[in-house]
Parts: sequence; structure tokens; C-alpha cells
Amino acid sequence: MATNDPAGAADLRNGLIQDLIDFFLQEKIEIHGAKGSPPYPEPPHIKNEGFNDTEPRQPDIIGLDTAAHRIVFGLAREDGRELATEKSLAEYNVFLDHNAHLGTRASLLYVVIPEDLLQEFTGIITHYIHREYWNRIIPVPSRRLPSTSEHPLTT
Repeated sequence: MATNDPAGAADLRNGLIQDLIDFFLQEKIEIHGAKGSPPYPEPPHIKNEGFNDTEPRQPDIIGLDTAAHRIVFGLAREDGRELATEKSLAEYNVFLDHNAHLGTRASLLYVVIPEDLLQEFTGIITHYIHREYWNRIIPVPSRRLPSTSEHPLTT
């Protein structure tokens, strides 16, 4: 059931971004920006090379994997409705296309999602995203959202 509580939705989004921050820190990824998460600055907008509306896209979090010398992006997805929207598909493609020419140093994308949407997310990625990008988009099951059946925004 959808909620009309903007404050609750914002709290949930901020919590998911915090899940990504925790995950990045656990993986030893230097955080260079995170939306609405002081002390980190806002992440930069990334140039869109022609996906959907060609507007630049801003990740929820951006960092650097210093061991692999690659940029790492993070996105939060609250429920299944967000997984395959035009906006989401454009974001996946923009961030996966970033530095794609660098081979093993091409940018990675982590997407935090409710755990029970892993299979659906995988299906969306394999259907809509170029095969050569599949190994660089990694779902992160949210500890905050163990199941969409427990999620107040799920319809």
C-alpha cells in the first residue's frame, strides 16, 4: 500500500542511503558524496551520453575503490515499482557506461533493494541492460527492507 507521508518516504530513502554508506565503508570504498548525508557532500551529476532524456544523473552515493582504481556508484530502490522505470533504466545505463572503456577499472554500480526483489531485479537487468555491463551492477540486499511485504510503500 502506498503512503502519502512524504516525511516517512524521505526517512526511508535516507535510511537506504545509510545502508549504502555502511556497505561502502565495509567494502573499504572511499565515499566522496552521498545525498542528504552529512558530512559527505552531495554527489556530482554524471553526464548522460544519450540514455532516455539525456539529462545528467545524480547517484545516491559515489565513492572510489582505491584498490581497484575505479569509481563506484550507489542507488537506492525502495520497492519493485522503482526497478524498471524509465528513470531507473537511464540511471543504470549512465552509471554503467561511465568509464566503460577502462576494462577492469570501469565504474561499478551497487543498488540497494529489498531482499525479496533480487530475482526480479536480476531479470530486469538481464532484459534491459547490455550483457557486457552485467558483471558491474551488483544488488545489495537491504537490512532495512527485508521484504516488500513488510514495506509500507509497496503496492
